Amino acid sequence: MMKKFIFALLLLPLSVHTAFSAEMPDMPSMPGMPNMPMMSIPFPTIPEIPVPKGMGYDNYFKQNQPVKVVFGVSDPGAQLKETLTNAAYTIKYLKPRGIKYKIQIVLYGRAVLPANSFNEEYGGYSELMESLNKQGVEFAICNNSLVALNQSRDDIYPYMKIIPAGILQIIKKQMQGYAYIHNTK
Repeated sequence: MMKKFIFALLLLPLSVHTAFSAEMPDMPSMPGMPNMPMMSIPFPTIPEIPVPKGMGYDNYFKQNQPVKVVFGVSDPGAQLKETLTNAAYTIKYLKPRGIKYKIQIVLYGRAVLPANSFNEEYGGYSELMESLNKQGVEFAICNNSLVALNQSRDDIYPYMKIIPAGILQIIKKQMQGYAYIHNTK
Protein backbone atom coordinates (compact mmCIF):
# COMPACT_ATOMS: atom_id res chain seq x y z
CA MET A 1 0.00 0.00 0.00
CA MET A 2 2.79 2.43 0.91
CA LYS A 3 4.58 1.74 -2.42
CA LYS A 4 1.42 2.63 -4.39
CA PHE A 5 1.05 5.83 -2.40
CA ILE A 6 4.66 6.88 -3.05
CA PHE A 7 4.32 5.99 -6.74
CA ALA A 8 1.18 8.15 -6.96
CA LEU A 9 3.01 11.05 -5.31
CA LEU A 10 5.83 10.72 -7.84
CA LEU A 11 3.38 10.86 -10.75
CA LEU A 12 1.42 13.83 -9.38
CA PRO A 13 3.86 16.56 -10.54
CA LEU A 14 4.01 15.01 -14.01
CA SER A 15 0.21 14.97 -14.33
CA VAL A 16 -0.08 18.57 -13.04
CA HIS A 17 2.62 19.73 -15.47
CA THR A 18 0.92 17.95 -18.39
CA ALA A 19 -2.46 19.47 -17.54
CA PHE A 20 -0.95 22.95 -17.12
CA SER A 21 1.00 22.69 -20.39
CA ALA A 22 -2.07 21.53 -22.29
CA GLU A 23 -4.02 24.62 -21.25
CA MET A 24 -1.51 27.09 -22.74
CA PRO A 25 0.23 25.44 -25.69
CA ASP A 26 1.25 28.64 -27.47
CA MET A 27 2.53 30.54 -24.47
CA PRO A 28 6.31 30.99 -24.43
CA SER A 29 8.08 30.08 -21.23
CA MET A 30 9.76 32.32 -18.70
CA PRO A 31 13.45 33.05 -19.39
CA GLY A 32 15.54 30.38 -17.70
CA MET A 33 12.41 28.39 -16.76
CA PRO A 34 11.39 26.36 -19.84
CA ASN A 35 8.36 24.70 -18.21
CA MET A 36 6.86 27.87 -16.73
CA PRO A 37 4.58 29.83 -19.12
CA MET A 38 4.94 33.61 -19.28
CA MET A 39 2.36 35.71 -17.54
CA SER A 40 0.27 38.09 -19.60
CA ILE A 41 0.19 41.82 -18.95
CA PRO A 42 -3.41 43.04 -19.13
CA PHE A 43 -4.33 46.34 -20.76
CA PRO A 44 -7.90 47.69 -21.06
CA THR A 45 -9.38 47.07 -24.55
CA ILE A 46 -6.27 45.21 -25.76
CA PRO A 47 -6.95 41.52 -26.54
CA GLU A 48 -4.37 38.78 -26.09
CA ILE A 49 -2.58 37.54 -29.21
CA PRO A 50 -0.38 34.54 -28.40
CA VAL A 51 2.98 34.27 -30.14
CA PRO A 52 3.24 30.85 -31.82
CA LYS A 53 6.09 28.57 -30.79
CA GLY A 54 9.21 29.11 -32.84
CA MET A 55 8.25 32.68 -33.77
CA GLY A 56 10.38 35.38 -32.23
CA TYR A 57 13.42 37.57 -32.65
CA ASP A 58 16.17 35.07 -31.76
CA ASN A 59 17.24 36.99 -28.64
CA TYR A 60 17.96 40.15 -30.66
CA PHE A 61 16.17 42.40 -28.16
CA LYS A 62 17.67 40.50 -25.22
CA GLN A 63 21.13 41.35 -26.59
CA ASN A 64 20.26 44.97 -27.45
CA GLN A 65 18.63 46.41 -24.33
CA PRO A 66 16.91 48.58 -23.55
CA VAL A 67 14.54 48.72 -26.50
CA LYS A 68 13.92 52.44 -27.00
CA VAL A 69 10.82 53.66 -28.85
CA VAL A 70 9.28 57.10 -29.30
CA PHE A 71 5.82 57.42 -30.84
CA GLY A 72 4.79 60.73 -32.38
CA VAL A 73 1.03 61.37 -32.39
CA SER A 74 -0.77 64.37 -33.88
CA ASP A 75 -4.27 62.91 -34.36
CA PRO A 76 -6.45 62.15 -31.31
CA GLY A 77 -8.57 59.60 -33.20
CA ALA A 78 -7.45 56.49 -35.05
CA GLN A 79 -3.75 57.38 -34.92
CA LEU A 80 -3.73 57.71 -31.13
CA LYS A 81 -5.72 54.48 -30.73
CA GLU A 82 -3.27 52.58 -32.96
CA THR A 83 -0.29 54.07 -31.09
CA LEU A 84 -1.64 53.07 -27.68
CA THR A 85 -2.37 49.58 -29.01
CA ASN A 86 1.12 49.24 -30.49
CA ALA A 87 2.74 50.41 -27.25
CA ALA A 88 0.69 47.85 -25.28
CA TYR A 89 1.66 44.98 -27.60
CA THR A 90 5.30 46.04 -27.47
CA ILE A 91 5.22 45.75 -23.68
CA LYS A 92 3.25 42.49 -23.82
CA TYR A 93 6.07 41.01 -25.92
CA LEU A 94 9.11 42.48 -24.17
CA LYS A 95 8.32 42.59 -20.46
CA PRO A 96 7.46 38.90 -19.87
CA ARG A 97 10.74 37.98 -21.57
CA GLY A 98 12.70 40.17 -19.15
CA ILE A 99 13.64 42.66 -21.87
CA LYS A 100 14.03 46.25 -20.66
CA TYR A 101 12.36 49.01 -22.61
CA LYS A 102 11.91 52.77 -22.69
CA ILE A 103 8.79 54.00 -24.43
CA GLN A 104 7.67 57.59 -24.80
CA ILE A 105 4.50 58.79 -26.52
CA VAL A 106 4.73 62.40 -27.67
CA LEU A 107 1.35 64.09 -28.13
CA TYR A 108 1.30 67.22 -30.26
CA GLY A 109 -1.24 69.05 -32.42
CA ARG A 110 -4.83 68.00 -31.68
CA ALA A 111 -3.53 64.82 -30.00
CA VAL A 112 -2.97 66.87 -26.83
CA LEU A 113 -6.76 66.96 -26.31
CA PRO A 114 -6.97 63.45 -24.76
CA ALA A 115 -4.27 64.54 -22.27
CA ASN A 116 -6.83 66.91 -20.74
CA SER A 117 -8.42 65.03 -17.85
CA PHE A 118 -11.68 66.96 -18.34
CA ASN A 119 -12.04 66.30 -22.07
CA GLU A 120 -15.14 64.11 -22.42
CA GLU A 121 -14.77 63.60 -26.18
CA TYR A 122 -11.52 61.64 -25.76
CA GLY A 123 -12.04 60.33 -22.22
CA GLY A 124 -12.20 56.75 -23.55
CA TYR A 125 -8.39 56.67 -23.78
CA SER A 126 -7.73 57.58 -20.15
CA GLU A 127 -7.80 54.07 -18.67
CA LEU A 128 -5.44 52.64 -21.29
CA MET A 129 -3.07 55.62 -21.08
CA GLU A 130 -2.88 55.30 -17.30
CA SER A 131 -2.34 51.54 -17.57
CA LEU A 132 0.51 52.09 -20.04
CA ASN A 133 2.03 54.68 -17.73
CA LYS A 134 1.96 52.17 -14.87
CA GLN A 135 4.03 49.86 -17.11
CA GLY A 136 6.64 52.60 -17.59
CA VAL A 137 5.40 54.44 -20.69
CA GLU A 138 6.09 58.18 -20.53
CA PHE A 139 3.72 60.71 -22.06
CA ALA A 140 5.20 64.00 -23.30
CA ILE A 141 2.69 66.76 -24.08
CA CYS A 142 3.52 69.61 -26.44
CA ASN A 143 3.19 73.01 -24.75
CA ASN A 144 2.97 74.78 -28.13
CA SER A 145 -0.11 72.72 -28.99
CA LEU A 146 -1.68 73.26 -25.55
CA VAL A 147 -1.38 77.03 -26.01
CA ALA A 148 -2.58 76.97 -29.63
CA LEU A 149 -5.67 74.92 -28.63
CA ASN A 150 -6.39 76.97 -25.47
CA GLN A 151 -5.87 73.97 -23.14
CA SER A 152 -4.98 74.56 -19.51
CA ARG A 153 -1.74 73.00 -18.32
CA ASP A 154 -3.43 72.37 -14.97
CA ASP A 155 -5.94 70.00 -16.60
CA ILE A 156 -3.33 67.58 -17.94
CA TYR A 157 -3.17 64.17 -16.26
CA PRO A 158 -0.61 64.33 -13.44
CA TYR A 159 1.51 61.45 -14.81
CA MET A 160 2.07 63.30 -18.10
CA LYS A 161 4.97 65.70 -18.64
CA ILE A 162 4.57 68.95 -20.54
CA ILE A 163 7.52 69.66 -22.83
CA PRO A 164 8.23 72.83 -24.88
CA ALA A 165 7.67 71.38 -28.38
CA GLY A 166 6.53 67.94 -29.51
CA ILE A 167 8.55 67.91 -32.73
CA LEU A 168 11.75 68.89 -30.91
CA GLN A 169 11.09 66.16 -28.33
CA ILE A 170 10.86 63.56 -31.13
CA ILE A 171 14.12 64.87 -32.62
CA LYS A 172 15.80 64.71 -29.20
CA LYS A 173 14.69 61.11 -28.66
CA GLN A 174 15.90 60.08 -32.12
CA MET A 175 19.27 61.65 -31.36
CA GLN A 176 19.32 59.56 -28.14
CA GLY A 177 18.89 56.36 -30.17
CA TYR A 178 15.12 55.87 -29.94
CA ALA A 179 13.30 54.27 -32.87
CA TYR A 180 10.66 56.70 -34.14
CA ILE A 181 7.22 55.30 -34.90
CA HIS A 182 4.53 57.42 -36.50
CA ASN A 183 1.35 55.45 -37.13
CA THR A 184 -0.72 56.82 -39.99
CA LYS A 185 -4.42 57.44 -39.91
